[in-house]
Amino acid sequence: MSLGVGRHLGVMLLPGIVLVILATLVALPAAARQEVVSLAAIERQYPKMSPIHIEKCDHDHDGAFTRTEQLCVASIYRVMYLDQR
Repeated sequence: MSLGVGRHLGVMLLPGIVLVILATLVALPAAARQEVVSLAAIERQYPKMSPIHIEKCDHDHDGAFTRTEQLCVASIYRVMYLDQR
């Protein structure tokens, strides 16, 4: 590989690397401010939902529901409780 080709390849890769770095910097604050909701708050939000169904979504079993775990609860609620009507 000649020096000119290597230099050209580096210039081509640079925008992609910059995008990855920017995406990481944007995602870090979002992850840091991820809202966590307690089990009691989830139970208040879904009073007719079985505790077993709620507990299935607490993947790390800490009693605090991350956004992903909250979406899991909402999905089970929609499928098991709302679609039954």
